[in-house]
Amino acid sequence: MAEKNSQENRPKKKFSIKKYIRIDFKTLQGRITIGFLLMGAFAIIMLINSNYSWNNQVNKSKELIALNKNSSRLAAEVQQLVDLTTILSFRYISTEDEFFKNDIENRWFNDIYPKVDELDSLVREFGNEEVITFTEELNAHLPNIKSKQGEAISDLSYEKLNNEEVIDDIMHLTFLINNIKDELANAEQESLQSIKEAESNIPLMLTIEFIIAFIISTIIALYIIRTVLLRIKYLKVNIRELAHGNLPEEMKESEDELNSIIKALNELTTNLKGITRFADEVGKGDFSSNITVFDNQGHLGQSLAEMRNKLQNVAEQDKRRVWFNEGIAQFGDILRKNDDNIEDLSAKLISELVEYTDSIQGSLFIVNKEDEKNVKIVLKGAYAYHRQKFLEKEIAPGQGLVGQCYLEKEYIYLSEIPENYVSIRSGLGQANPTHILISPMKLNEEIFGIIELASFHPYEDYHTEFIEKVGESIASTIQGLQVSLETKKLLEESQMRAEQLQAQEEEMRQNAEELEATQEEMERQSREMGAFNQAVSISTMVAEFDKNGKILEINSQLELQTGWDSEYLIGLDRKKLFLDEEDKDWNQTWTEITDNMSMSKSAKLINKQGQDIPVVAHCMPVSDEHGNAVKIACIFIRKEKF
Repeated sequence: MAEKNSQENRPKKKFSIKKYIRIDFKTLQGRITIGFLLMGAFAIIMLINSNYSWNNQVNKSKELIALNKNSSRLAAEVQQLVDLTTILSFRYISTEDEFFKNDIENRWFNDIYPKVDELDSLVREFGNEEVITFTEELNAHLPNIKSKQGEAISDLSYEKLNNEEVIDDIMHLTFLINNIKDELANAEQESLQSIKEAESNIPLMLTIEFIIAFIISTIIALYIIRTVLLRIKYLKVNIRELAHGNLPEEMKESEDELNSIIKALNELTTNLKGITRFADEVGKGDFSSNITVFDNQGHLGQSLAEMRNKLQNVAEQDKRRVWFNEGIAQFGDILRKNDDNIEDLSAKLISELVEYTDSIQGSLFIVNKEDEKNVKIVLKGAYAYHRQKFLEKEIAPGQGLVGQCYLEKEYIYLSEIPENYVSIRSGLGQANPTHILISPMKLNEEIFGIIELASFHPYEDYHTEFIEKVGESIASTIQGLQVSLETKKLLEESQMRAEQLQAQEEEMRQNAEELEATQEEMERQSREMGAFNQAVSISTMVAEFDKNGKILEINSQLELQTGWDSEYLIGLDRKKLFLDEEDKDWNQTWTEITDNMSMSKSAKLINKQGQDIPVVAHCMPVSDEHGNAVKIACIFIRKEKF
């Protein structure tokens, strides 16, 4: 407490300018102060003199340029107004409207003559004799134009307003205006040139003044250098060593003004030695060492500490980037080599994913959408504790975390696993995983499967991003595989049905020949059946409709051509699939077909995308054993495009 009171009772030091500025020749501070004062005085004198000369010339040139621009503007306006009076004269002669006549008078007395007077005043102030001469000639020439306009208006004569003499007057007016503007433009260029000349003289004046100041400053500097050279020589060797990257031994301190520099150099040497050790450790890839250079203070100390942290982050990010890219390439190669069997592909993928992400177990689910009303998420691959697991499991959308992930289309990450969630246990008595990552295999917002991984360590953001990227590639492969299998299946079904139709055609042909040989009455039916067989051989697109126009059946070829699924169309109205171009009521169509036994007409099939397919529809009744029509079969043949 006593020490504190004594500090408070001490007299405060008063501010003294002598502490910062000394004017004498005994100390370095005093000599440098005198030198700077002299150089400052010369600099101020040079600036004041140059600034006065420059401002004087610029102000004078600005005044001339302003007069020039106003004069040019007035000259242009006079020409425009004279041209306007000529136009108004034509309008008056053609319409004899007094408004135009009065407007002409107003333009001359209220606009043209006042502007000419203003122009004359400006050019006289400007003082250019040639411009004054042209302006006086303009004053004398304008009454001639006005007089001839008046004569034409009085006589209502286009000829007088458009004769060669009036045209010459207008051209002479244009000549005078252009000469005025040209002379003003030349005068403006001369003003600008004078500014440039004044500007070019400034460097010469500054050079002369600089040379004088330089000579005086050099004399002062030589004197100061001579007096301090011996003191500086003591520091030169060590500073040169530092400049060359060498670290000298600690220097002995002195009692003069350079002592603070010696202390600073000693401290700098010590800190640079610390930087050297730090650089060696960083070069070896060790970013964990503590930096004590400059006590981690100041710009350099903080920068070095930040550099170590950034280098450590860069090394970690580079390691993660390499891990990410190598993983993408590895799984891309797996997808290319195993794209023909979804079970084998799933087992290979989940085992590699578990090992690559350092997980302990994982499952891969594939979405089964064969029945749109009963979507299933089927387990296709399981891997745990470095072994393949052969499990069977189906999950409905929304069921459990996997089903929830399917509905939400976003990954789920848990660091607290629900009790009894993990169904695969280690036979070695290891603890259960503590982290779960469930990620959808998504492509264009459509979910093709789910990846589920479990681990003892947390999953970082780059793990999640990697799983999502791999999931997208897997989804693309699954989509292609599903399309390929579906296409193959449809082609096999189409081929089988084509063979069946071919066998039926042969059987019908044989029956027709037998019926033709045995019964005259069946000849007509045999010919129609032969036409039907021929239509079937030409086109395999077949559909059947009941008495009310409902779709009963379509064949596989029609499914392929239109994209519709037969189960979806059965029971729907015929207009969902095919439209009669005549747009007849189905009851009328039914009657005409059953009465005439067959009918051919132009129609349009509608594919699943809503696009029209122009066809020729060959329709015939299908009768029961009593000869009553129970349905109508239509064979559709695409129209030729020309």
